[in-house]
Order: sequence, then structure tokens, then C-alpha cells
Amino acid sequence: MDLSSGAHLPNERPHGLDLKGFMLKIDRLDAIGRLRNAERRIQALEQRVSELSLLDGVTSLPNHRHFADRLSQALLVAQRHGHIVAVLLLDVDRFKRVNDLLGHPGGDEVLRLLGQRLQEALRQGDTLACMGGDRFLVLLQEIKDVVAAARVGQKLLEALQVPFRAGSREIDLTASIGVCVFPNDGMDAHILEAHAESALVRAKERGGNRIECFTSTLNEVSLERQELESCLRSALQNGELQMYYQPQFFMDGRLAGAEALMRWNHPLLGAVPPVKFIPLAEESRLILPIGEWALREACGQMAKWQTISPSPLILAVNVSVLQFANGDWDACVARALADTGLEPGCLELELTESLVMRQGHEDLAPLHRLREIGTRIAIDDFGTGYSSLGYLQRLPITTLKLDQSFIAALQSEDPALSSDAIVRAVIQLAHSLNLTVVAEGVETEVQRDALELLGCDCLQGFLLGRPQPADAFEAMLEFMSTKQFLRKAAGRPREEAKVPQGVATGRGRGSR
Repeated sequence: MDLSSGAHLPNERPHGLDLKGFMLKIDRLDAIGRLRNAERRIQALEQRVSELSLLDGVTSLPNHRHFADRLSQALLVAQRHGHIVAVLLLDVDRFKRVNDLLGHPGGDEVLRLLGQRLQEALRQGDTLACMGGDRFLVLLQEIKDVVAAARVGQKLLEALQVPFRAGSREIDLTASIGVCVFPNDGMDAHILEAHAESALVRAKERGGNRIECFTSTLNEVSLERQELESCLRSALQNGELQMYYQPQFFMDGRLAGAEALMRWNHPLLGAVPPVKFIPLAEESRLILPIGEWALREACGQMAKWQTISPSPLILAVNVSVLQFANGDWDACVARALADTGLEPGCLELELTESLVMRQGHEDLAPLHRLREIGTRIAIDDFGTGYSSLGYLQRLPITTLKLDQSFIAALQSEDPALSSDAIVRAVIQLAHSLNLTVVAEGVETEVQRDALELLGCDCLQGFLLGRPQPADAFEAMLEFMSTKQFLRKAAGRPREEAKVPQGVATGRGRGSR
């Protein structure tokens, strides 16, 4: 071959294409390939992020946003085909105790197990979602009627009957469920969820571990409660709340102290009964600021009265379930005592028997801290719960308040209905534990005479004095503190124990 002819060999580079340009072209192609791979990875990550945004971080179930999308789609289908759709809202009863016992990691593990168990109890086409925390939503498509939806709710409750195992512990759980259906209870997703919430609140009010279905009557009650709650939110700022004081007496007629009771006088609604607004305050958590105000108001008033009284007086203040569970209520009590100057030994905090008895050992730490600074602790409504005597002995309490239902049955004509034996046993038990016994709801001379024979320490009730505002109580205290009254009281303690009556304001808990 003639090499001088200018022909190229097969492996020879074409004329004008240098090695540098050739490599640059290869690098460009490689960069394009890597860029496309990166774009695919980014798209996959974006898809994964989008999927995760629709899932609850603890249970990996659909979250509230995802549930709302599915509910909206289900309602569109139901409208076209005339189907019935049900929404169930499930809330675990007292789940805070699980977190307190196991810590939040342990609580999260219980929630994961709970989600799995609920999912197993549902049909394949049903949707279970977690709203966060211990609340779950269930969407039932093409359900027959509200009764069928309630049956599904019952299956969910039955699924919780087997204890959950977390580590070495077994945890018992119950739940409350609210049920509503489309189209009877609402036409859009927002309304249906709101009505399921209303039904759930009713289930909680009735003790939990139950199912409640939404009704039009329930809706009316719910609207009334919303209006009342709105008024209650401004009641404290507007000065509509007032503390009343019901006197307590020793058996010899001397004034022992008073129980502080909250009253609400609305400018339009008038006097709102405590049995109506106290539960509402607890459900809305308004009891926390209102309860702190009541404690400070009563402590300040009692500190003033100590300077008038010839002997120290005890102020009894009720503590709600929510205050007890809030975690720092003992610090709140300590601050109120320090700010008002009331001696700790003059304050007695009243907790219901059922509240104290269902607390774990760790939950009772605030009681022990308050006893250490001298504050008195009373068990209210004693005898109506399920006390263990051994448990009672370990509680840092100073006082038992006999429930008024036992006082009303004293000296009954029917021996089978008489509570004399029960009252005698409680008084003997209390005295064996060095506890003071206060009988509430004393309304007749016969009841007072019986309690005196049985060895009761203090009395409280309409026979001796009704709840009254601070100025009326102070006038009574000044009257009883005069030498003339004390001389008469020493000669005729029973007759003089009848003090000038205050204003009767109803018979809520502790008001008799």
C-alpha cells in the first residue's frame, strides 16, 4: 500500500480530531448519564417523602391528612351510588399513665401494637388512620347502617381486651369511640369528623370504654356546651367567678374551718350550677387556670381570717383529676402558700377516693411532697369507691370525708338500709390510722346525734351552715369570736353550733 497516497489506516484517527476533544466528548456523555441517574434518585426520594408525609411517624398508619383525602373520595363515591359511609373516632382512655409508666419510647411501642391490633379487626377495604398520639380514625365504606358501624366499634373494643406486652410489663387498655354516618349525620368530611368528636366526648363523659353514636339531640347538647364553654373562658377575666365557703365544725360547736366552693354568676345566664360548669372546665382544661385562681383566692382569704379567729382554721380546697395529672400542681400549691402567707398546715387538699385509688405509686409523689411541707390531704366521698385498706395505710393522708350518702342513711327505720355499721367501721378505721373524720351532708339533729355517738370528729352540712360568700363567712367568724358567744357556746354547745345561715347555692359535691 502506498503510504504517501493519504489513505487512513483502520485504527488511525480521522484528520482534525485530536485526543483531547475525543476524551471531552466521552466525559460529557458520562456526566449526562450520571445527571440522569441523580434525577431518578431525586424523583424516588421525592416520591418517598411524599409517601411519608401521608403516614403517622409512630404507627406508620395513614395520618390525618391521608385520612381526610380518602374520606373525601369515599363521600364522592357514596353520593353517586347512594352508599352509607361511617366515621369512627377512637381515643385510648387515660393513655398518659402508659407514658408515665413506660416513658415515651415504651408508649410509642404500645401505640404501634395497638395500631396493628385495630387493623386486624377491620375489613380489608376499611381505612385505619392515626391522628397522632393515642387517637385513631376509622373509615367504613359501604356500611349498612349506624348499627353495623357500632358493631365494628364493638369489635375494636374487644380487640383491646387482651393485655399488651411492653418489655416485661403487661398493659391493660380501654378506649372510647364516637360514631357518625353519612348522610344522616353530615354531608362533608369536616362535619362528620366534628360529629364523631361530639359522640366521643359523650362516651368519655359516661366513663369511657364504650361506644356512643351521634344524634341530633347530642348535636344540640354539643352546641349548648360550646356556647357555655365560650362564656366560661371569659368568666374569670370578667370577675364572674366567686368563692363561697361552707363552715365545718368540731363536735363541741367550735368552728374548725371551711371548704372553698366555686360559684359562677353569669350576667345573662344567672347562677350556673357547679355540676354543669366544673365538668366542662375539666374537659376544656380551663380548670387549670381557674383552679389556680381559686386556690390563691381561697388561701389569701383564709390567711386574713386566721388573724380574726382565736384558733387556727383549716381551709379545704378540691383538686380535680386534671389538676392532679398535670404534673406540677404541688409546685402550684407551694407558690400559692408562699405568696399568700397561709401556713401549709392550714390547707387541706381534697381528692376523691376513686381518683387517688387508681393512681400508680409514681403518680402519688406530689402528695408525699406536699405532706413533707405540712399540707393536709383529705380523701373526699370516702366509702363510694373501692379502697384497699393496705393501700389506704400507705397514702400520705390526714383526713377522711364520709360521703353524704352514708350520712343520709344514718338511723334509718329499715335496719337493712341503715349505714350506722358502715359509718362506725370507717370512723374506727380512720382513728386507728390517726386520721380525722369529717361527715359531710349533715342536715338533721338525728344525724348529728348519731355521729356524735359514733365518735365523728367534724361536721359539715346545711344543719350547721350553708355555703356563703366571703363577707358573710367573715361576719359569722367575727360573731363567733366574741367573748359573749364563746361563753354561750361553752354552756350550750349544741344550740350555739347553729350559726347564722349564709346563702344556699345548690348541692353540688361538697356543698352540703
